[in-house]
Amino acid sequence: MPKKVQVNKPELKKKSKVKDNDAALKENLKKRREKKSFDEVHTRVTTYLEKPVREKMELLKDKDVIDSYTQLVNLAIKHYIAKHLD
Repeated sequence: MPKKVQVNKPELKKKSKVKDNDAALKENLKKRREKKSFDEVHTRVTTYLEKPVREKMELLKDKDVIDSYTQLVNLAIKHYIAKHLD
């Protein structure tokens, strides 16, 4: 009869980070619920751009200088308003 071999099984460590992760997830969900949707914050505007302007915008986006066209247009308009109206 073969000898019995005892195998040492490593004990699974209880993750203490689970509680921290749960709290972080709950906080993120709470922030998402409180955050307004894109449509609640923005108004759609349709306009025409000169082709070279559009090309420059695409370069800025491709180089990660801007996150979005919306961001660039908002910043440009805010700058113009601050200069001419404020």
